Amino acid sequence: MNADCRKVEENVIDFVEKKLPESLQGTIQDHLESCPQCNRLVKSFAHLWKEFSAAEKRTPSDKFWPELFAKIQAYEKPQPLWDKVLTGLRSSLRPAAVSLILLLGIFFGYHLGNMPGYSNLSEVNPVEQYITEFQDFPIGSVGDFFTTYEIQIQEERP
Repeated sequence: MNADCRKVEENVIDFVEKKLPESLQGTIQDHLESCPQCNRLVKSFAHLWKEFSAAEKRTPSDKFWPELFAKIQAYEKPQPLWDKVLTGLRSSLRPAAVSLILLLGIFFGYHLGNMPGYSNLSEVNPVEQYITEFQDFPIGSVGDFFTTYEIQIQEERP
């Protein structure tokens, strides 16, 4: 990138709007005839600039600004002290409430697991329980093979 290319990039907006001094406008125009890259840049920018200026200009309604200012003032209005205190309490009590719920869950889970009539699941082998509850499998089925195999293993153990 040479100095003329940099000049084009720095002044592309003013060149398209024809706000440059006559001498600089001529220098850039001469460069554009010899540099296809800068020529492409200026043409694409000029096209976009033309499309943008042709776009519909929208203006807000007469009610927009007064309503916006009213909303900003309502938002910036100082809160009463009790609102600030409640907001602070809510944010600080959330972790405490979550911790309390977690501890209650652990407490009740522990007591439910120790109720009379319930056996400790860690003491019961699930395979043995499965075998004792389901011994009437059809001969040759997968369940029959599994239970027969488990019974043989249990009989081989000392």
